Amino acid sequence: MTMTATEARREVVTHLRLEGVTAGYGGPPVIRDVCIGVERGRIAVVAGPNGAGKSTLVKAIMGQLKVTGGSVHLADRNITNDSAERIARHGIGYVPQSQDVFEDLTVWENLEIGGYLLSKKKSHARALELLELFPPLARMRSRAVGQLSGGERKMVAVGRVLMLEPSVLILDEPTAGLSVPLTEELFEVHVRALADAGTAVLLVEQKATEALRVADWGYILVSGAVEVSQPAQEILGRADIGEVFLGGSTSVVGEGDEEE
Repeated sequence: MTMTATEARREVVTHLRLEGVTAGYGGPPVIRDVCIGVERGRIAVVAGPNGAGKSTLVKAIMGQLKVTGGSVHLADRNITNDSAERIARHGIGYVPQSQDVFEDLTVWENLEIGGYLLSKKKSHARALELLELFPPLARMRSRAVGQLSGGERKMVAVGRVLMLEPSVLILDEPTAGLSVPLTEELFEVHVRALADAGTAVLLVEQKATEALRVADWGYILVSGAVEVSQPAQEILGRADIGEVFLGGSTSVVGEGDEEE
């Protein structure tokens, strides 16, 4: 018997999954009954308009906000309401939208901080691996991060989190402030390469069109609930996606915040 698309999706979403997650800030829930997931080697995008609950969702996953309903699982481990430090040790890396690097420190020093749980020898070797993964950083390893461009700083932020070789990488609005060319490079070169190497990537992004183009699966979050859950290419082909995403807008692309 042939599986439906929904049944097939349930078969593959096993690494990071949220089952009916509800969370908020003490009043009415901001997100309600959210079910999402991503498998290793795949990219899942969570998109939605401002105020949809994307940041709340990330905080609930990362132990920064109490989950009041449902559960968060990493492989066969229930990590619901674990501390942020324990979640990092379990293998989830998180790159926040802002305050994601130490600007007064060099590229190399930022990477070393990311490897704080490793021995000095292992940290050194891992940092060298990441400089190979992000060649532009190898040429500026001794430069203070505050002197780098927005795109270069974001590469440092991702590299710092990858020092511990997480099985899941959560990127929260990684293209904020980046131009279209830098956005495309980040997604199509770096994020895709991480997934192809076996990392499960959960990409929370306002620039939905660009993100969905490199993703395997997409979730559209509206008013705290999952409004759409489909393969990314199917979402891009929906004639009604503007209405779903922005209440009638013809574009799903986040506007503004471009770096020259």
